[in-house]
Amino acid sequence: MNNTIAIIGGGPVGAIFALLNESQASKIVLLESNSQIQTKTDKRALALSNGSKFILEKIDVWKDLEDRLTPIHTIHTSQKGTFGRSLMEAEDFKQEALGYIISYGEILRALQKKILNSKNIKALYNSEVMSFEGSEEIQKIIFKYKSKEKSLNCDLLVLADGGGTEINGINITRTNKFFEHSALVTHIETDIPHSNIAYERFTNMGPMALLPNLDGKYSLVWTGPTDEITRLNQLNNPEFLIALQHHFGDRVGNFILSEKRVTFPLKQSFVSKYPEANIAIIGNSAQIMHPVAGQGLNTGIRDALILSDCLKNNANLDLALTINKFNHMRKKETKDILRFTESLVTLFSNDFIGVNKIRGLALTFLDLIPPIKKRFVKKMSYGK
Repeated sequence: MNNTIAIIGGGPVGAIFALLNESQASKIVLLESNSQIQTKTDKRALALSNGSKFILEKIDVWKDLEDRLTPIHTIHTSQKGTFGRSLMEAEDFKQEALGYIISYGEILRALQKKILNSKNIKALYNSEVMSFEGSEEIQKIIFKYKSKEKSLNCDLLVLADGGGTEINGINITRTNKFFEHSALVTHIETDIPHSNIAYERFTNMGPMALLPNLDGKYSLVWTGPTDEITRLNQLNNPEFLIALQHHFGDRVGNFILSEKRVTFPLKQSFVSKYPEANIAIIGNSAQIMHPVAGQGLNTGIRDALILSDCLKNNANLDLALTINKFNHMRKKETKDILRFTESLVTLFSNDFIGVNKIRGLALTFLDLIPPIKKRFVKKMSYGK
């Protein structure tokens, strides 16, 4: 494929797509609105599946991450106030790990280093995309870089900016579902080391996850009704740790330290009508899902791989047909993942009489029936 690709969004998904196509395109321009320093210092915890590991190995980045990763050897799933739990061990599935935790900044650091050494990829930070002009002959984006207005002609435009940017000339229809829930994230320290165990805890308020991090700490993702999450965020540290202990229990010992807390609203979103020009949409620009299953980033990384493969395998086809083929391939899998995560939220956040027993049975069956357990792990690892 001998053409120019413009990518809006220099986060992990956009950067991975750029590196996957490094040898296929004559020129790739990556436009990121944040500064390079801002992205490198982001401490948010990301969950990488084994499928994402394969893709990062493919672009020769995984080896640069290994000393900053925390492997998950065990996933412990339970619900508050009732029987039933599921325990998944990596060795039971002949895997090195069930997943890996890394900070947003660390994965970007490795990706940016790789991009810096690429001859075909040019990354422009602090870039503000203003508009898009498309015709049968040419596609052009107008953007500001270093306070100067610039234009770029491209054969393919890839949106990987998270879907938060409105660009004149690009019309996208999204179907949104608002949960009226929010998430609270922070780093937590306990008096017992994590032993590479990830915990998923379902309460009548909503799901919470403790993910093992470097130095024996955890990353906490606590979801629930927005007013409850707001109230929790307003507590001082001792009060917050007491509330966390009450909801989570003592499986990880005593909670002794909480770092800065950040909250954000939760929603589910997917593209229901695509633009007509040669524009492909990947990552959170294409779909946003509840964090309960930790599949948002992994689905986006898989978007990047599938789009890259479509471009490579259909190089002789009209580009618009190739993009349509990509959209068709991803539509079913994405909706399947969205249904999967939404069903988890519905089942484990419902407090109607009798539902607790059903949840307990569901966890017990998952733990006792190997084929179901194996299928669940495959879904979490490879998204299918």
